[in-house]
Amino acid sequence: MCTLSFIPISDTDFIFTTNRDEDPNRVALSPKKYLHDGFELFYPKDSKANGSWIISNCTDTSLCLLNGAFEKHQRQPNYRQSRGLILLDFFRYSSLEDFIGNYQFEGIEAFTLVIVENKDGVQLTELVWDEQKLHVKELPSSKAHVWSSTTLYTNSMKSEREQWFWDWLRNEKRVNQGSILKFHKTGGEGNLEYGLFMNRRNRVRTVSITQISGSRNGHKMKYFNLLDEEVYKMI
Repeated sequence: MCTLSFIPISDTDFIFTTNRDEDPNRVALSPKKYLHDGFELFYPKDSKANGSWIISNCTDTSLCLLNGAFEKHQRQPNYRQSRGLILLDFFRYSSLEDFIGNYQFEGIEAFTLVIVENKDGVQLTELVWDEQKLHVKELPSSKAHVWSSTTLYTNSMKSEREQWFWDWLRNEKRVNQGSILKFHKTGGEGNLEYGLFMNRRNRVRTVSITQISGSRNGHKMKYFNLLDEEVYKMI
């Protein structure tokens, strides 16, 4: 939700990892399978809005949402629906193009949505909604990418976090699920304000890490609850 990385492992395999930085009192339910409009979807559920920040059909499509667009925005008093419900709605559409062309984004708070599909090779797409316009960008899936939420991190913070990421990736000898997870726990270690494992006086802190590994054989999800120190696997 607040830090996201995409790292290709091969032409068909990738690892998608996100840290959720949130009020620790805002409870999230551990991931499980839900049935929506005939689709089996796997995701941790935000108990307040009943949506999620990361979701997968565990077959060929996974999505992750970060709060905010390009610049920090002024929140409106009322929005039509929670951003976290967008991820559930996505699977009602026949394709990414159908979703982009027909979904009603108006009345939803600013967000960045990253979609990874491997139906015919890996396709990585970034959607940014700034409350006025939807910006669509196809990203090279052969390269690594990292994002930080605009609502929690300034541009200078995001730049430094990106530098941590590139420095780690350049020096890491074996990039795999374990080493990526370690980076998501230790990047910028000791910097509680905007390190990857952050804690701003316990009002906002890193409460969980979710990791999806994708291949031709499907997408597999692991969820690490950092408050209870529990691990859940969804296959």
